[in-house]
Amino acid sequence: MSPKMDANQLFFRLFVYFPVVWSRGQRVPGYLNRLLRSQYLSPSELSSLQLEKLQRIVAYAKRSVPFFGALADKLRTLEDLERMPFIGKADLKRNPGAMISREPFYLLTKKTTGGSTGEPVTILKTRDAMAWELAATWRGYSWAGIDIGDRQARFWGVPFDKKDKARAKLIDFIANRKRCSAFSFNESDLGVYTGVLAKFKPKYLYGYVSMIEEYARYFERRGATPPFDLKCVITTSEVLTEAHRQLIERVFSTKVFNEYGSGELGSIAHECEAGSLHVSAENMIVEVIKGDRPCDGGEIGELVVTELNNYAAPLIRYRTGDFASLAVEKCKCGRTLPVIENLFGRAYDTLKNSEGKRFHGEFVMYIFEEAQRRNLGIKAFQVTQEDIQSLRVKIVPGEQYGRPTEEFIANLIRERFDRNARVRFEHVRRIERASSGKMRLIVGMDNR
Repeated sequence: MSPKMDANQLFFRLFVYFPVVWSRGQRVPGYLNRLLRSQYLSPSELSSLQLEKLQRIVAYAKRSVPFFGALADKLRTLEDLERMPFIGKADLKRNPGAMISREPFYLLTKKTTGGSTGEPVTILKTRDAMAWELAATWRGYSWAGIDIGDRQARFWGVPFDKKDKARAKLIDFIANRKRCSAFSFNESDLGVYTGVLAKFKPKYLYGYVSMIEEYARYFERRGATPPFDLKCVITTSEVLTEAHRQLIERVFSTKVFNEYGSGELGSIAHECEAGSLHVSAENMIVEVIKGDRPCDGGEIGELVVTELNNYAAPLIRYRTGDFASLAVEKCKCGRTLPVIENLFGRAYDTLKNSEGKRFHGEFVMYIFEEAQRRNLGIKAFQVTQEDIQSLRVKIVPGEQYGRPTEEFIANLIRERFDRNARVRFEHVRRIERASSGKMRLIVGMDNR
């Protein structure tokens, strides 16, 4: 607990956040305390913890999840994991029922995500897995000086559906945060956000890299100082470059901490005060693979993750589609958790409509996540803005794909983005990565 906790933070911590997570059977405070201790385990102790969890979830998956019925469960060392097959987003979509446990779980969380490769997937998570995920997130925030109950300004998307909007507002209240929409914003909107946040007095900003960058440039254009003092800024969902970091730190007079995760897996890694991106190794095993072989330390390959807590839909050797390397040197912060470096993740641009309003690329992701929920047959996608009114949508079509799919996407774009938008669909066999290694799912007309 922070030694300088104010009344507002204490109220939300003790009388809002904790009662809500406890009511859902999520033992977040207890797990957080355990993670704060285990971050300093010796490498052998950490490996033993991972192996014990791995043995349990593999044995369970073999017994209770149809997809894993033929899986060998003779795991004597962590290296034995390398003999197991990979799974990917295609497996989750091809036969989703076979990926789910036959045993009943209560209070499951359903998460649909566009994913860093543009392949929408849906995953079910147990309350225990969600508790471990939340605890890992709060531990990562603690490295930035943030505690449960601190006020957050969240630069994020806003759901389309009325029910989802109401749910988002409720979650924002529980988490003591104000949401600043990354969808449909202009100079006037940024001014409104500033007025709201001046009264709210957030302790930290959280959100998409490019959106927080845009907010920083808003103050630069005016030669103004933000009307609130921050402990830090936490960025997520996009690649954080050194140029982004320098701009944001200069404008907001505080340090930037990066976060890496995914909807399917949750919080994968957080940046510590020494600048290293530490893996939540108690919750997952992260491998770096080139082809079928493990990479050496420092060698770039695809990140493959085994999640160790989610028994409702186990992810064992799950290919994320993101690329990185694992550091060889230990971090000077003293934590023994593995470190991800040279991370190549997703890259989203900003789109602009004919009225001059800008939309964060995640806006488009929400459209395709809704299409995924409706089972409209989209394996992967990429959206490119060719001019102020023209969008080219590359689609890798699935079995359920058809004219209704295209009508649904085009209608939502015209309804939410620009009523005069021209939407052109192009069917492709795969979505290619940029030469940099980034998967560019949303490409603005200024960055083609």
